[in-house]
Amino acid sequence: MKIKSFNIILVMTFLITLNGCLFDSIEQPSSIEAGEQFTTVLNINSIAQEINNAHHGIVGVLHPIGWVFESGTFESSDAETPSGNMVLDPDEGMKIICSEEQYNNNDCPSLDDKISRPDDMEWTFVLSDVGDYYLEQTLFEVTLNFNTDNSSIGDFSMGYITTVNTWGMMDWLNTEDNVDNPNMTDTSMQNMVSVISPTASSDNVKTIPESFYLSQNFPNPFNPSTNIDFFIPSDGEVSLSIYDINGKVIHSLVKDNFPAGSHSLTFNGNKYSSGVYYYVLKTKAGAISRKMTLIK
Repeated sequence: MKIKSFNIILVMTFLITLNGCLFDSIEQPSSIEAGEQFTTVLNINSIAQEINNAHHGIVGVLHPIGWVFESGTFESSDAETPSGNMVLDPDEGMKIICSEEQYNNNDCPSLDDKISRPDDMEWTFVLSDVGDYYLEQTLFEVTLNFNTDNSSIGDFSMGYITTVNTWGMMDWLNTEDNVDNPNMTDTSMQNMVSVISPTASSDNVKTIPESFYLSQNFPNPFNPSTNIDFFIPSDGEVSLSIYDINGKVIHSLVKDNFPAGSHSLTFNGNKYSSGVYYYVLKTKAGAISRKMTLIK
């Protein structure tokens, strides 16, 4: 498979890694089947406090053509900054690319002039649905879920941009005078993912995964029900429990013997309040946990 990669034209990107709204880490799977939900978790550090404008942060994702943004959430380590949802940016990232004057004159440049984009990849821009002020060193965790039913097949080098919701961030990134301004933008490119064809199967053939795996629940956020898929390579006892944010078990979804293969369970959060929960899969091979968000 040919690797779809791209070159970053921005000359200052790697000179400002101690400035801006920075990516502390990016968590994404290295391989998925087309049609499987793709979930990425962005851990972002604001570095400096924001006291003048209640910003909605923007995130741009460069991904294979055919991916569709489904849902997303963000959480903040600043108790005064409300958590919320990520939603599609109606301006399609124009504030990252344009000056306010260019935007008002309908004369914005193309992001493709700044970052070389392969023909089989496209940008999706999302932003937080709550704008607020925040303290310095505020950490944000942004979770984004994509539907990949119509995805291309191949190896792709994904890219991410994050910025506060102000004008001309890409120009700022290339302006040496602004290197000392600590609260602007950051990029992270070359995040590889392999998209493969769905595993062939028939009524007489059962696909056995090589290792046990716990999928991200879908939908997420959810209200009141969500599906949790898991995969085990051999027969054995499986337990799946739901924990609150304090690490207390609030619900035992299942504890039983399962045959090797793929399985799906449904969790109903009707009797629980809105918030962040964790679900933990335990098998003889070990334990895996993931986070989910109930919003009523």
